[in-house]
Amino acid sequence: MASPVTAPSVAGEARTLEVMAAIRPRAITPEGREQRERILRAAIELFTSHGFRGASLDRVAEAVGISRQGVLHYFPSKAHLLLGVLELRDAETTAQGEARTREGDTFAENLLALVAHNQRESDLTRLYTVLAGESAAPEHPGNERFRERYRVVREMMAGGVKEARSETGELAPGIDDETLATLLIAVMDGLQLQFLLDPESVDMVAPFAAFLRLAGLSPEAA
Repeated sequence: MASPVTAPSVAGEARTLEVMAAIRPRAITPEGREQRERILRAAIELFTSHGFRGASLDRVAEAVGISRQGVLHYFPSKAHLLLGVLELRDAETTAQGEARTREGDTFAENLLALVAHNQRESDLTRLYTVLAGESAAPEHPGNERFRERYRVVREMMAGGVKEARSETGELAPGIDDETLATLLIAVMDGLQLQFLLDPESVDMVAPFAAFLRLAGLSPEAA
């Protein structure tokens, strides 16, 4: 089991991760990159099943077939491993969105495709939902990362809403771009939680498409 730490030390570690990464860059060989990704994939499965608190570095090491020290070679702490998992998920989501944009998808089509992807990739969606919920605690090492992530996503969403409004002029009259962006994120997150709790009864795509139509953001209108 990982050594216990106090809440202040965990929060302090999370705040200094970027500085530490800049101070201690690591040169990674192709084999090292493959091993690093295997560790991240194992961590994704364990964080999804047990949450950040319930998944130890020892269990990650066991899943990969290496020692605890082998995990620490790539991720100096469990908090580093958490951020690595979040970065991997964000990188994959960003790459998919950029590919759809290059293919000419509109803002609304991108959102609907993202919801459909999250429904298909339910394990990654569950991981995000579990970690986001846990990170609401101020002492959680992912707290600052998730707060910053939501801020960035709100800004990106508001930019997309603004652009779509300039093209159609029919979006949710009386609701400003920032508020509509916040609502879009809330609907997506809420649908994810309901779907994960009852996947046999809840579909994410059709209700989200209906919300887009209510907002004047349907792919057909965009």
